[in-house]
Amino acid sequence: MSRGLKAASTARLLAEARQLSGDFDRLSQAVAEKVGLSPSDLLAMDLISRDGHATAGQIASHLQLTSGAITGLIDRLERAGFAKRATDKSDRRRVVVVPTTKEARIGELFQPLAAALKRTTAGYSERDLAMLADFIQKMRAAVAGTVETIRESGDRSAG
Repeated sequence: MSRGLKAASTARLLAEARQLSGDFDRLSQAVAEKVGLSPSDLLAMDLISRDGHATAGQIASHLQLTSGAITGLIDRLERAGFAKRATDKSDRRRVVVVPTTKEARIGELFQPLAAALKRTTAGYSERDLAMLADFIQKMRAAVAGTVETIRESGDRSAG
């Protein structure tokens, strides 16, 4: 592949990744609105659902929110019926946030996407899928590194 074609292919790939980021933002917003949550509340529910529980500190760290903001977020999730505070089974002194059965409603809204992605991947070989998974993993690492760089820069000026 010539240098010009590779540059054009790379530019297209990066443009598609940027568009995909916006698409996921719009999807999350639509799901959050449908179930009566904010996008941050939905992100918290994703974290809580993945492991079946999370501490307030884990949620705060993941979302980069203060302890006061996390208290309000957990209160909203409880009022909405999606999560509840519970005693950690492995350490009774610790409180964790666990999903309720209502959390399944969120998963149901993502089912059409899961089905479409399953159909999409059917046309790829195992090797292709491994390469795509590797690319996405590296892309996520690049995003995480950029987030850290931005946060560590300490410059809060708007321009």
